[in-house]
Amino acid sequence: KQWYQRRVRVTFFCGIAVYVLMWYLLHAYGSNMEPLGPGDDRAFEYLSLIVIGVGLSFSLLFHLLVREASDEELRSQEAEGANLLGEKPAQRTIRGWFQNKKFYLNGVMYMFTRIAVNVPQVYLPFYLTSSLSLKKESIAYYPLMMLICSVIGSFITRPLSKYAGKMMTYVCGVALVVGSSFWFQFQEKANPCPTYGATALIGAGSSIMLIMSLSMTADLIGIHTDTGAFVYGSMSLLDKISNGIAVALIQHFQPDHCTPVDCPTAQYYRYIMSALPGGAALLGALSTLALAFIRWKSRSQQPDPVHIQGSPDEEIDDNSVVVSNEYISESGRRSAGGV
Repeated sequence: KQWYQRRVRVTFFCGIAVYVLMWYLLHAYGSNMEPLGPGDDRAFEYLSLIVIGVGLSFSLLFHLLVREASDEELRSQEAEGANLLGEKPAQRTIRGWFQNKKFYLNGVMYMFTRIAVNVPQVYLPFYLTSSLSLKKESIAYYPLMMLICSVIGSFITRPLSKYAGKMMTYVCGVALVVGSSFWFQFQEKANPCPTYGATALIGAGSSIMLIMSLSMTADLIGIHTDTGAFVYGSMSLLDKISNGIAVALIQHFQPDHCTPVDCPTAQYYRYIMSALPGGAALLGALSTLALAFIRWKSRSQQPDPVHIQGSPDEEIDDNSVVVSNEYISESGRRSAGGV
């Protein structure tokens, strides 16, 4: 699980760098007009060029400097793991995953988690400038606060999950996101400073949900590492499709006009920031509870032989001396490397 925490932290750190750069560019190259307009195009142009340039540079460095293991080394690692584990357990096929109820519930949970994470990042700037009528620099420093709290949330997931378990930790993240949704709905336009609290809650909560959903996906795969890439790919595909549909529907129903007296767009973005993340988080929590019920039911009926050899649901310290679980964890990371 520590690898998933690191991955999420690095992602959020990159987001923090982008928003800090955006803040600077709006001050340096943006127009003096409010709100955002065509006069700010140079700031966004420079931001796009810098982000693309940095991304391409690091991608090139990765391909040039990171050595990929050869087929012989991979076979040697597999043989070493097989010697440690004894006879390699039977692997679940792709067809077998489609016959597994937990595969679908985990996918639904991950889908709603991604909606709760991604939609606020897309529509928070519109909420700030339209619903609260804040200055254009707010699209940098409020999301910056959200991502900083996301990094903080990623650090507390490990001790919290060891104490309360992964599913209860996920539910704690859901509670934070739902609380922020109510905050966004009732935030007063005249006093926008408390909005920092709402962005802090949704940042920490969404980070906890994302890390726990990835960790529970790894638990689902367990020792079935041969088809682990299929599971991660399926979750990622469902995530991309669902988020695309959500954004398309939001844009389709967006009001077209504003008047000096009434601006339905302002209220519309308030509804989006309050209803969609909170609703998605609650549906993710329901999926998690259904997943917990199925696991409890299957365990109560008969013991699962998979759990005898390093349970995929077992809470294990990252420095565990259980050799079989170390091999499983390493294999799972190789399977998920491209997702």
